[in-house]
Parts: sequence; structure tokens; C-alpha cells
Amino acid sequence: MNALLEIIHITLVSLSRAILNFSFVFVIWIIYMLIKKYKNINIYNFDHSKTVINALVESILQGIIIGSIGSLIIAVIGLPMNLTYYLIFLLPLAFGLALINIRYLCFSYAASVMGVLSMIFRGQQIFGITLPNININISGLLALVGILHLMEAILIYFVGADDAIPIVSKKDDQIMVGHLMQKYWPLPIAMLVLSAGSVASSEVVEMPNWWPLLKDVPSGMSTYFYGLMPFVGALGYSSTTYCEEPKKRCKKTAVKLLFYSLILIVLAILSVNYMALQVIGLILMAGMHEGLILYEQHIENTHAPLYTLPEKGVRIMSVIADGPADQMGMKLGDIITKVNDIEVLNTRQFRAILKNEYTFLWIEVQHINGDMETFEFKAYPDGIRDLQVRLIPENPRIIYRHQSVQKIGLFHIIKNRFRK
Repeated sequence: MNALLEIIHITLVSLSRAILNFSFVFVIWIIYMLIKKYKNINIYNFDHSKTVINALVESILQGIIIGSIGSLIIAVIGLPMNLTYYLIFLLPLAFGLALINIRYLCFSYAASVMGVLSMIFRGQQIFGITLPNININISGLLALVGILHLMEAILIYFVGADDAIPIVSKKDDQIMVGHLMQKYWPLPIAMLVLSAGSVASSEVVEMPNWWPLLKDVPSGMSTYFYGLMPFVGALGYSSTTYCEEPKKRCKKTAVKLLFYSLILIVLAILSVNYMALQVIGLILMAGMHEGLILYEQHIENTHAPLYTLPEKGVRIMSVIADGPADQMGMKLGDIITKVNDIEVLNTRQFRAILKNEYTFLWIEVQHINGDMETFEFKAYPDGIRDLQVRLIPENPRIIYRHQSVQKIGLFHIIKNRFRK
């Protein structure tokens, strides 16, 4: 137990150094810009979403909490990396790839590129020029990305659908509403690194014989020790769904990412001293991640949208908390078909009906599963003229294309930022 408490203490100290590092502030600034860009999409004000600052504070706190959990997993089970100068390029490389497409901010792509470069650049000489010896522990890199995606899966499962923004789109001349989900987290993490040399016995924490689980000590290193190094990264999630509810989509994605992360961790442990498995791991690291994204896009292209403009009635896209509709129990996606036995044809007529300021309402609603339900609401003595709901617009001002929302690069965001 004492050893476990010491590990927790050392891990938290290392995390605090990561949080106080300037790189952490820089990552927060980047995420602030991304959140601000995301909030600007909510032009129809479907939901009373969080402010940019509130969303940023939540993101920072969630990142610190999940970073602590991931760091403890790395330290307790022992998933080390060889300490090398080139590791500092991992985060800049991720941001460089994000200039092309924001989804490439994920470390799956940056780590795959770094691993390939490590295999190519081994300090060899070509035409008298000595190439750099990157020499990154690829097994450790696989383990790191696996742990990062384990943390990401947890975050997506619990908070991925928070603050999802409805977007209006059009397909086959049919107006439909989907949900855009974008979440970004600054990530302080304590990486377990293998270093040559020795430390004083008073600074050593005795670990069990099986530890570390990933044993990859370079040949020729007779004296070495494991330590925790503060590291700053970022996690991101971006998805658009028209055919599923946001929470359902996030939970499905989280489960897939969980299996993805476990596959990488197992490959990391098995690939020690086996270059073939390391190559397979690097290919799967980027390939499987991209495959998950392409699979979700395939689902969107082949399944019917969930929220469409009905031929008759009005469809609810947002229920304002504590309003009359919320008190009655109306939900996202419900279609209001009748009010006080008057058939609802469209939004204009629905608003005209409510202008009568009835003191008692009977509202007939068709749920997303097709079931019908009648709600009652008393509004004595003043009557009611607003149910406090947002409806699918029949003549939307702006139509978003699914591809245009997703294919935004960080370069585009920064350029627009400095134009203002």
C-alpha cells in the first residue's frame, strides 16, 4: 500500500508540472479557438448551450481528471517509453496534421508518422550525410496511444454528447436536422520513461517482479531506471450524426474506441523485440482509427435521417428547461400534430393557434417511435402563447453540408481568427 501511495504522489507531482508548463497554456488557447469556432455554428439557437468560457473550464477540468487516471494506469501497470529528444515533436506534429483536417489532431496519426520516421532514420550515412537517429520505442508509442484512446473512450462515453449542436441540412430536397458533436480536452499526463543511469536509493519505489508489464530495455543499457516525465497533449472528438441520437452515437463510438485502445496495448506488449509486430501496430494505429471514422460516415450515408421536416405538424428540436413543454414531458424529435383538437399543418399555423392564449391545452404528439400521446397543460388565468420549444425551420437561412462541417483545418480557423 505504501508503494501505491508513493506512486500516486509522484504521479500527481509530475502532473502538476505538466499543468504549470507553458505548453499546457498554449494547448488551452488552441482549444479555446476551436470551441469558439464550434459555438458559432449554432445560428438557430436551438439549445441554450454553454458559453465558450464555461465549456473551456469544463474541458480543462475533465482533461486534468482523465489525465490523472491515465497516468496512474501507465505507472501502476508499467507501460514505459525510452526517453528521447524527439518525443517533444509529437505534439507539434499533431498540430501540423490538424492544419489539413481538424480530426488529424488525434495522436493516432502523429504517432504513426513518428514511428515510421523512427524506423527510417537510424543514424545511417547517405552520401556522406549522417541522418538523425530518432530511435523511438515503437512498442511504448503504441502503448501511449492505446492509453490515450482509453481515456478518450471514457470521456466520449460520459460527456461526448454534451452541448451537441443541431445543424440543418438538406438531402434529396428533404430538410433534416442532425447533431454536430465536437469536444476537445487539454491533456496533462505523466509518461513513464526509461532512462540510463541510476538514482539514490532513497528515491526508489520498490515494484513487484512482474513490473513493468512492457519490458523493452535497449541492449547495452546495463544501468537504468524508470521515472515519470510531465507531458502535455490534447484529445479531440468530432462527429456528425443525422441517423442517431447524439448520446447513442457517442456510446457506440466509445465502445469501439475501447476495443481499439485494448488492441494497441496488447500489440505494444507483444511487439517488444518483434519489428514485424511493430510495423503492424503502426499500420493499425492509423488505419483502424481512420476506419472507424469512415465506418461512421458510411452509416450516415446509408441510413435514413432521424429528424426530418414532417409533411404535417411541427417537429420539436429543442425543449427549453422548465418551460411548459418540458413540464408536460415533450422530448426532442416529437411531432405536435394537434392543439385543442385543431390539426397543426405548419409552423406559422401552430404559432397562430397559440396566439389565442388558451388557458387549457390538449396537445397531441407523435413520438419518434411512432407512438401517439396527448398532453394537458393548465395556464389559468393568463393563458399561454409559447410552449418554449425550438422547431425545425421550414425555410432555413443556412444549409450545412455534412462534409463542409467536418473538413475544416486548423489553418483555416487560425487564418480567420487573425482576419478579424
